Amino acid sequence: MDMTNSEYVYFTVEPYRDVEFFGRLQASFNDSSDEVARKAFRYLFQITGTCTKSVSVGMRRLQDQIKRRSAVEYGVKYRHNEDPSESVLASYFSVKTLGIVVDEALKAGADVYNGAAMARRFFNHTWYLNERTINIDPMGNRIMDLCMRAFDNDSDTFRNVMYYDPTLTTLSELERIKWYTENGTQPPNEPRCGFKGDNPACAEPGPGIALVAGTAVPAVVLLLVVSLCGFWRFRREVELKDNWWLGNKADLMSPDSASNRRYSISRHTSPSYSLSTMGKDPKHFRTYRGNPVWIFKVQTLQTFFLNRSKRTILREMKLISHVNLVHLQGLLIEKETLTFMYEFCQKGSLAGLLERMTLDWEFRAGLIHDLLEGVVVIHQSLIRRHGYLSPFTCLIDQRFTLKLAEFGLYDLIKDVTTPEMSNKLSENSTITYANTEQWIAPELQAKFKTNGMKNVRNLAAIAGPEADVYAAGGLIDMVMEENLALDDAAAPPRYSLSGIRTIVEACQHYEPWRRPMADEVKRRFVLRTGARSGGFLESLVRRMEMYARRMEFAVRERTEALKAERKVCEKLLEEMLPKSIVERLRSGYAVEPEHFSRVTIFFSVIVGFVEFVSVTSPMEVIDFLNSIFSSFDAALSTYDVYKVEVLYSLF
Repeated sequence: MDMTNSEYVYFTVEPYRDVEFFGRLQASFNDSSDEVARKAFRYLFQITGTCTKSVSVGMRRLQDQIKRRSAVEYGVKYRHNEDPSESVLASYFSVKTLGIVVDEALKAGADVYNGAAMARRFFNHTWYLNERTINIDPMGNRIMDLCMRAFDNDSDTFRNVMYYDPTLTTLSELERIKWYTENGTQPPNEPRCGFKGDNPACAEPGPGIALVAGTAVPAVVLLLVVSLCGFWRFRREVELKDNWWLGNKADLMSPDSASNRRYSISRHTSPSYSLSTMGKDPKHFRTYRGNPVWIFKVQTLQTFFLNRSKRTILREMKLISHVNLVHLQGLLIEKETLTFMYEFCQKGSLAGLLERMTLDWEFRAGLIHDLLEGVVVIHQSLIRRHGYLSPFTCLIDQRFTLKLAEFGLYDLIKDVTTPEMSNKLSENSTITYANTEQWIAPELQAKFKTNGMKNVRNLAAIAGPEADVYAAGGLIDMVMEENLALDDAAAPPRYSLSGIRTIVEACQHYEPWRRPMADEVKRRFVLRTGARSGGFLESLVRRMEMYARRMEFAVRERTEALKAERKVCEKLLEEMLPKSIVERLRSGYAVEPEHFSRVTIFFSVIVGFVEFVSVTSPMEVIDFLNSIFSSFDAALSTYDVYKVEVLYSLF
C-alpha cells in the first residue's frame, strides 16, 4: 500500500509504562517484516503519561511499603526488581483522596451520603501525595503530564520530544524532531498529489493547457489583487468604526463586591492623576465589567469628538495588544471630561519597585528586556513613538512583567485641551519635567524650554523614535546601575558589563541620527546578557526547575549509596546470623527462640599454620584461607548448621 513513506505519520497511545500489560513497542522481531516495520517506525509517535523512568523517594517508599505488606498480609511476593503496577498505585491514590475528602466533609458538617455533593468536592482540587501531584479539573477529570515520544531509527528506541504541562497549560519542545524526509522538514498535511493520487495538479498537461494558463493566470492574479485590496479597505473601515473602546459608566463599580455599590466617575474631585501612582492610591482603582482597571481623568475644553485620525489611533491601540504594553480597557466621554480606563498594574511604577526591592541580575535583565520589547512594538506600529518614556510610565503587574503606559495618549487629547489645562494636568501628576529630565533627549529639552512647555506629555508632539531610544538607554543605566559599577569578572558568566555600558552610550548619543534602532538595542542587550522575556515568575519557575534537577541528581546519588550500604549491611548480617533468621527479620516476622536437646560443636585448626605462613607470601596465605573457608561455607549451606566465628586459621 506504500504507506511507509514520508507522507504518512502514525500515533499510538500508552497511558502508562507497563510492559506486562501493554507489551514492548519495538520494530525488530528478527523476521522478514523487520525492514518494513523499521521504515514505518520512523514516522511513529507515542503519547504517554510516563515522562520519566526515575522514581521519586516518596514513590519508592510507597512501593516498598506495598510490596512488604503484600508479602506479610497476603503472602504475595513481588519478584526481584518488580514494582507494583500503575493500577495498584491508582487504587491506593483513589482510596487516599476519598479518605481526605470524606474527612474534610465530616469536619465541615456535610452529608457524606450525598453522592453528588461528595463528588463535587473532588472537582478543581489538587493533592500532593507521596511526591506525586493528583490534579482534578473543574469538570471532574484527572489531568496529568503528557509526553510525545518519537522513534529513533539509529538507536532503535523511543525518546521524549515534546512535553505538555497541564498546570501551566504549556506545550514545550524537549528535543528537535528528526524527520526522515528529503529536506529534513515535517511532511505536509496532505500529499501534493492527494492521498489517492487523483489531484489534478499532478496530471500531465495537454497541448492547449499552456495557452489557457498563460491567458487565465494573469487575469486571475489581477482579480485576486483587486479583491484583496477591496477587502482590506472594507475591513479597515469596519475596524475604524468599531466602538470597542466606548465605555459605559454603569459598568464601572467599586472593587468591593459585597456592597455592590456603583461608583460615579465624579466621586473624586481630583482633576487628574498619573498612571505612575498605580498600586499606591486605591481610590482610583475600579472594576470594569469584572476586570480591575485604573481610571485616569483629563479635563477638556470641549466635548471629545472622534475624527478619523483618533479612530486610527484607537484601532492601532487595539491591534498592538502586547504583554509589555498597558492596554486601554475603555474610554468614558462626558461633558468637558475624558476618563481613561487602563489595565491595572498592582506593583506600581518601575521607580517604586527599584526603591522597595533588591533585584538580582536575571530579574533586572528581564525588566530591561520587557522594556525594549514594548518599545519595539510601539515603534513598529502607526503610533511610532511613545514620546516621554521614564520610570513613571513603566509599570509592573502582579506577575512582575514590565509594561509601558500612556502610549498614544497625547494623540487623543492634543486638540481638546488648552495649554493652561495641560499645565494644570502636569501640576497634579508625578510625571513632571523635574522628575523626568534625565530621560528626556537633549534635542527635546531645548525645544521644551524654548516653547514654554510645562506638561511633559506634550513632548510626544515633537518626539520621534530616537527620543525613546535615548530614554531606554537611561532606563537601562538606572536599572543596571548597581551592576554596571562592577567589573566583568564580578558578573555572571553570560553577562558583559562593558557591552551593556557600550549600549547605554550608543543609546544616549548626543546626535539623534547616530542612535541605534530599538530592535537593534534589544538584539545587542540579549546578546550581552542572555535575557529572556517572561518576567519574574517565569524566571522563578526556571530556577525551581534547575533546582529540582539538581536535587533529583543528588537524591539519586544518595539513593545509590544507600542501596550499596544496605547490601553491605545485609551481607554482614548474613555472616553474623543464620540465613533463616535473616530472612524472617527481613520479611518483618518475629524470630522465636529455638531449643535443642543436643548440639554438636565443630572446632578446627590448621596444624602447622605458623610455619606455613613463615615460608609463604601474604597473598598466597589469603588465597589458601579463602579456599578452605569457602569450601566449609559451601558444605555448611546444605545442612542446618550455624557458623559461630572464623578467626585466623580457626573455624
